[in-house]
Amino acid sequence: MTQAELRWGERKGRWRRVDRGVWAEGPDDPTELDRARAAVMATGGVASHHLAGALHGLDAVTLDGPWVTLPRAANGRRPHATRRVLPPERMVTVGGLPCTDGTQTLVDLARSLDDLRWEQALECGLRKRLTTVGEVAHANRRVMALRPDGAPPTESLLETLFVQLCRTVPGLPEPVRQLWIEEAQARLDTAWPELGLFAELDGEHHKDQPVYDARRETAVVAATGWLCGRFTWTEVVRVPRSTARRLGELSRRAAARPAGRPGRATGGRSAGGRTR
Repeated sequence: MTQAELRWGERKGRWRRVDRGVWAEGPDDPTELDRARAAVMATGGVASHHLAGALHGLDAVTLDGPWVTLPRAANGRRPHATRRVLPPERMVTVGGLPCTDGTQTLVDLARSLDDLRWEQALECGLRKRLTTVGEVAHANRRVMALRPDGAPPTESLLETLFVQLCRTVPGLPEPVRQLWIEEAQARLDTAWPELGLFAELDGEHHKDQPVYDARRETAVVAATGWLCGRFTWTEVVRVPRSTARRLGELSRRAAARPAGRPGRATGGRSAGGRTR
């Protein structure tokens, strides 16, 4: 198309110029993600850092500009542009764009995210099988030191936030994740078998989920005699201090009770060589 045809199409609302040589269909203003994707197309670079995290759908990653990796010899200056050589095995295609893979993205994000948010992104990346613990262990050793050996990834952002909240309760050990109770044929979100305590998290569920959760809780209590605490997204995210106090009180009550029937319990396992 000629420049005149492009200008005509923009006047008619058929497309909008987003970047050098990149146009978007329709009359609407391009979003921040549109502009970031266009920057990758215009430069011939690779989506990386926060843009790659957004494209991979990692928890706690917000897009704050057109993050792109360019060859060392690339000309021109752009915000959030990194010039380096990427190994071919660290590049994938996401949404039609060349993008750093899950491992490289998490390594890059370790430099710009705080420990809490990076752990949330990490657990999401492990959950999606975008990387493994071994591949990113060097990226943030502070966070990795908190992670129990062989622990499966959390199954949601809410579970990650709850695990992080548990660390603020004095004297409370790291919970066991996705604990399987054989007698109840049920898997628990988080549990402390040594205390006889488990926690169930209520996030955004379909209409039948509360009924299923109640039945599962009844079966686990009947099989083990453990104490159960239920926590909602609002409690974990909006009022973490009072929720931590309630969890601390539950742990003290559980420790003071006669030991429950231990039941046969197994934790999460690895599958296919990747931590689940």
